[in-house]
Amino acid sequence: MRSIIEHGGITWIDIQDPAKEDVDFLQGKFAFHPLVLDQIIPPSWTTKVETFPSHLFLVLFVPVYNKERQEMRARELDIIVTKDLLVTIHYKSILPLKKLFDQCNLYEVERKKIMSQRIGILMHQVLHKILEDCGVKISRIGKKLETIEESIFQGQEKKMLKEISIVKADIINFWKTIRPQKGVVTSLRDTGPQFFGQETAPYFSHLRNHWARAMSSLFAYKETIEALEDTNTSLLSHKTNEIVRILTVFS
Repeated sequence: MRSIIEHGGITWIDIQDPAKEDVDFLQGKFAFHPLVLDQIIPPSWTTKVETFPSHLFLVLFVPVYNKERQEMRARELDIIVTKDLLVTIHYKSILPLKKLFDQCNLYEVERKKIMSQRIGILMHQVLHKILEDCGVKISRIGKKLETIEESIFQGQEKKMLKEISIVKADIINFWKTIRPQKGVVTSLRDTGPQFFGQETAPYFSHLRNHWARAMSSLFAYKETIEALEDTNTSLLSHKTNEIVRILTVFS
């Protein structure tokens, strides 16, 4: 499915579930490098930034939470950007991206606000909304850790075994998804102003700092869940030993 917004000389094309006709459309309308077009449909396994004379090609992964499975998984997002065009390509919906696209598509005020500036500012908005959504998800993990800690010291050690496993898996999956993005945000910070203009430098530095804060929180939560797991195991083992001791006395 292909959706297009045009405003103030800037075009945003969003492609969900890309098919061959979408690749043919891009090939016929724009002078993208064949290496870029060849990477649109098959899944990528790593983040990347590829620089060409007239455009940039980015591959990054967005953490998406599956409520039914209670797990965090990565969803690929490909971005092609020129001086006046942004193409976002993904399988299935990416909520923060969809919300921003719908804002620009449905509300003229938002469209003017977001798309009346340079294309680099629009791309910053896309990446910022994704990192902002990651921040919300990470803060939820923090609240779960507080709940687990309270429950452990309220005598619910056995019940917390499953909860600790779920949160630990979330942190690990989040870590595996967010950590490789360092190359993308660092490359944009260092080379983005040369492509988009020096006035975009603070925006891309902001993205790099936003990523660093997310990683700092994940690192702290990783250490916290490991400490809580050790504490829970110790308390559970102590209770088990007490039960065994009492049964031994009775026997």
